[in-house]
Amino acid sequence: MSTLNTMQGILQTKTVPAKFMLLTTQLLYILVIPFFFLCFVAIYKPFDLESILSKGSVSFTFNIVMIMCILLVVMIVSRLTVYFTGLLKGAMHSMGWYRTWCAFEVVVSAFFVAMYVQLIMDTGYPYLEVMVRSTYYLALILFIPYIVIDLAISLSSAKDKTDMPADQSDSKLRFYDTRHTLKFVVSADMVLFIRPDENYIVINYLDGDKAKEYELRSSMKSVEEMCLENNILRCHRSYFINPQHIKALRKERENVILAELDIPALAPIPVSKRYYEDIAASL
Repeated sequence: MSTLNTMQGILQTKTVPAKFMLLTTQLLYILVIPFFFLCFVAIYKPFDLESILSKGSVSFTFNIVMIMCILLVVMIVSRLTVYFTGLLKGAMHSMGWYRTWCAFEVVVSAFFVAMYVQLIMDTGYPYLEVMVRSTYYLALILFIPYIVIDLAISLSSAKDKTDMPADQSDSKLRFYDTRHTLKFVVSADMVLFIRPDENYIVINYLDGDKAKEYELRSSMKSVEEMCLENNILRCHRSYFINPQHIKALRKERENVILAELDIPALAPIPVSKRYYEDIAASL
């Protein structure tokens, strides 16, 4: 029954789970997609690719290695763009957008693969036709690793969400300074929000029923992955917030959005339009 509930959670997911935005996830795509292509094509030689890529003086093996390198470069650029710019958050927050981005990666890869094939081999076909065939072949081959990675991460995210009430009290956030020295440990559910202060970050947390602050020489970027893994979400360029402690989200005049915390003494936290739907969906 728990497995069925987890799968239903995956099917009902609309927003991109935080795990899809982690650096480790981007590295997984960067490594798996190109090397799957190389191994799959070398072993199975689908679509008569061996004869297609063996024309001229360049060998089939050399050509598939070069195509793998093209895929690797495209994946590096694409995935680092996703990670460092947060491109698929905010307005482009849905899993539909995320999978569209994956399809875009295949099309861009096919563009460069077709260019390579046209330059190296005299195919006798116009570039557009080679591009269409390249897109078709790559889509069929790369569909396998894309769908496996997608399902694995979605399943893991859904399971984490299902287990959250039982596990959350035991999860700890360990904050290190710029010298990688452990400075502060706190339960994830005790964190209220995190904000920057010049070369420091300020961690606002609960100690009993009192709100306290801890200042740490670090950056928002350095703690982002840990925060996302523990469901502490970015709500603004300058804030991470714990959705557990959001009492209400309200829109003020001129499209100003504020998150009201369950600690009356604390001022509301600003929420950017870019992150509003992600925060609202987490409540």
